Amino acid sequence: MSSDASAPELLVDSDDTVLSLRFSNPSRANALTPSMLDALVNALERRAPKARVVLLGGAGERHFSAGLDLSEATPEDLSQTVLDGERLLGRAAGAIEDCPRPVVAVVNGSAFGGALELAMACDWRVASPEAKLGMPAARIGVVYAADGLRRFVRELGPSRTRRLFLTGRPLSGREALEIGLVDQLAADGDAWEAAGAAGADVAGAAPLAVAGTRASVRALTEGSREEGPRVAERWRARACGSEAFREGLAACRDKRAPDCRER
Repeated sequence: MSSDASAPELLVDSDDTVLSLRFSNPSRANALTPSMLDALVNALERRAPKARVVLLGGAGERHFSAGLDLSEATPEDLSQTVLDGERLLGRAAGAIEDCPRPVVAVVNGSAFGGALELAMACDWRVASPEAKLGMPAARIGVVYAADGLRRFVRELGPSRTRRLFLTGRPLSGREALEIGLVDQLAADGDAWEAAGAAGADVAGAAPLAVAGTRASVRALTEGSREEGPRVAERWRARACGSEAFREGLAACRDKRAPDCRER
């Protein structure tokens, strides 16, 4: 971890079940630098498999992230900086989607632009009621990358995606909940606590069932009409033949908590 508290970085904290990742760039509303995005990918690939769930949010109480950090770009380099940043954002969002563990976005403050895309790549989003979420792409002349748009269309549908992108108007956490941009509201200041409670619930489930459910939902929503059900059925057959399934049934019969170690 950097010794300079104002330096942009990804703060990493973990225990036996939860990996917490926080964007930290205090002077720039937690805006995302290339090194922060690289660190995010590295943490998801190397450290996430050792946990049961990942929480992704912003350091402090005011910001998830303002999006790409463009503060160091010169006027001549600004366009290329944005294009390079979009590539890094796409790589990071893909790493979130491909993470072997569930990733919960903790929208504990403002989330704009590419940072909101990262939140949309997560399994679900917990937000503060007073958080501000917005996508100003069209206002700055950008047609958003296809993979990024797909993430919004998948969660919101075409009409709400158009409204979010074309108006550029920020939504409060409550408004975001109404259209499906976030999935759960927490009391102000309690977003991390609420996400941690959800993470504890996930940690208490059988890892194979968690992985299979996530893969099946993705296949059913993104795969073909034929392939989606086949993927889901393969995971179901694997789970039903597992030791974890037998342990779960035995625990239910015996009225005790199941032993949910990796099986």
